[in-house]
Amino acid sequence: MRLTVLLGGHLRHEAVNGPMERTVEMPEQSNGSDLIAVLGLPEHRIKMIFVNNRAATLKTVLNEGDRVAFFPPELSYNTFVALSYSQDRIEDAQSD
Repeated sequence: MRLTVLLGGHLRHEAVNGPMERTVEMPEQSNGSDLIAVLGLPEHRIKMIFVNNRAATLKTVLNEGDRVAFFPPELSYNTFVALSYSQDRIEDAQSD
């Protein structure tokens, strides 16, 4: 199956062969752990994972066409704050 992978922060330099956003071929029923192994990333460098813009874990089973984003510990707090801020603004706009 074909996945689109986005790597935040220094992960793009730590992964093998490629830029920040890349397409990766994986076997069916692969999960996040399988994907980071193919990318050559150790689990301790992954703090936040999103699959199709939703929070996920390394055990999340991936499907054809998924967009998977990995963020390292040094970016996870800033990413969490930005996502929370965006969600608050969306909820405020919907209540007006």
